[in-house]
Amino acid sequence: MTGCENYPNSSDQIQTRIEESAQYLNGKFRNKKTTKVFDIRKTWATIKDYRNKPNDTEPGKPLPVLPLTITAFDLSDQAALRFSRLGHSTLLLQMSGKLWLTDPVFSQRVSPVQWAGPKRFQQPPISIEELPTIEGVVISHNHYDHLDHDSILKLKDKVKHFVVPLGVGNKLIDWGVAAEKITELDWWENVYIGDVEFISTPAQHFSGRGILDGDKTLWSSWVIRNKQQSVYYSGDTGYFPGFKDIGEKYGPFDFAFMECGAYNKLWSDIHMMPEDSLQAFKDLKGKVLVPVHNGTFDLSTHSWFDPMEKITALAKESQIILLTPQVGEVVDIKKIEVSKPWWRSHIVD
Repeated sequence: MTGCENYPNSSDQIQTRIEESAQYLNGKFRNKKTTKVFDIRKTWATIKDYRNKPNDTEPGKPLPVLPLTITAFDLSDQAALRFSRLGHSTLLLQMSGKLWLTDPVFSQRVSPVQWAGPKRFQQPPISIEELPTIEGVVISHNHYDHLDHDSILKLKDKVKHFVVPLGVGNKLIDWGVAAEKITELDWWENVYIGDVEFISTPAQHFSGRGILDGDKTLWSSWVIRNKQQSVYYSGDTGYFPGFKDIGEKYGPFDFAFMECGAYNKLWSDIHMMPEDSLQAFKDLKGKVLVPVHNGTFDLSTHSWFDPMEKITALAKESQIILLTPQVGEVVDIKKIEVSKPWWRSHIVD
């Protein structure tokens, strides 16, 4: 099975699937647990936090990048499982001799415009132009730091498949992606592309790119697996009991790419604190923890290096295998090496 063979993808059929989704009520998608993303008290407290945030939420100079050449991925090796972090939550993954991307963001800023908004701490280790054909792109939700307009425009002709949560396909079509390339999934639905299976699994978050489209599209975490290997990508999420359900159904995972960054206790129901990321990893029955959603953009009120420091200490305490590779570093499941705390030499006192 490939692409859209499993699920109809005409606009009318997608709308019917949206309206019939167990996650959809009164015109919007929802979490299993009620979350108050825009509670007025939280909003004022958040504004106060931003006004008083520390000076080191951004590094003093661009962070290091290991230039990535595509020859680092030997696609003739059908059994290989490799990945490289390209920044934030963008991962280049090799599985079944194919290349896959998660939430590709190559732009300088995560914003509706490129002249304002959070700016990258470092350049991507490889450009879109340097990438070969990508078998599939996986999108977790439609926020600007996960669904990037300019990146999709540049990628759309070299990507064979886009696998997205319900409702996200319309935006891709608006941007020129061919409808036949897009598969939209509800939670617990799956699709095969070749022998690689993609399963949309629950997350606890929200969606929206403007004032009027809040929660009109679904958000998902993802299980990506073949007969030999399995990885989990959390997307954005707060901690919730669903991690145990996912672990029971689909664990263990060779790599678990867990959100760990851009957090604040005020919004911990939709973005995990580091201790939540660790517990979720345990619930999922992960083997190797790889924290993502950090070290690329200033999206919260903590120091830019805080996520790496905290998750490193927590993983050591729990004797969990943790990888914190530099942007551009290639990790091979057969040659896992202990990560060095590369960020510490870039902290300005």
